[in-house]
Amino acid sequence: MAPALTRRAAKERTRKRLITAARDLILSGHETRLAASAVAKRARVAGATFYEHFRSRDDLLKALADDLFDELREKLAKSRREALAAPSNEEKLRQEFQTPLDVLAANPDLFRLSLRVRHYPASPLGDSSRRLSGNTRGDVVEELVARGYPHDSPEERRRLEMIADVHIAATEVLALGYLSGRYPDLNEVADMLVLVTHGTRLARGWRG
Repeated sequence: MAPALTRRAAKERTRKRLITAARDLILSGHETRLAASAVAKRARVAGATFYEHFRSRDDLLKALADDLFDELREKLAKSRREALAAPSNEEKLRQEFQTPLDVLAANPDLFRLSLRVRHYPASPLGDSSRRLSGNTRGDVVEELVARGYPHDSPEERRRLEMIADVHIAATEVLALGYLSGRYPDLNEVADMLVLVTHGTRLARGWRG
């Protein structure tokens, strides 16, 4: 016979059930119609139970958004750290692009959600998606600095942000192309992203 859950463990399990229910509803395209009652029903708990864990719908969405997008950012950052550890290794650079493609391809609903809510001005999901995008931009900029790109002046930092946006936009657009079936070979997509870096690497020679 399994030991009885402590009150704290039972409460944490219910909280996770509510977050999972909200995640399922949102990833199926219902983020704009999400209500506390709908989440409670899907989690199979009483409506009042929802408010024992979250003050409001937005409080739940903030917890869910942090859970979703922080996990995604960490997966994307891992290959970046490995590439920086071997800056002259072209295969590591290629893997840096392959990894986010693999992650996005394996989580198409989450990827499309992050794109869809990015321009929601008053949504915790939108806030978290924009934070993910901004943090990823900052991560790429710091990688470029570590790779020796000029960065001392405001103009040079601005150029690095442009390069980061080029890399991010190219990755997102080509990942969408893969998910739609337009670009069926994910390895070819990764090769194209590496090719893009050959152009942006010229910025290492820019000064002043």
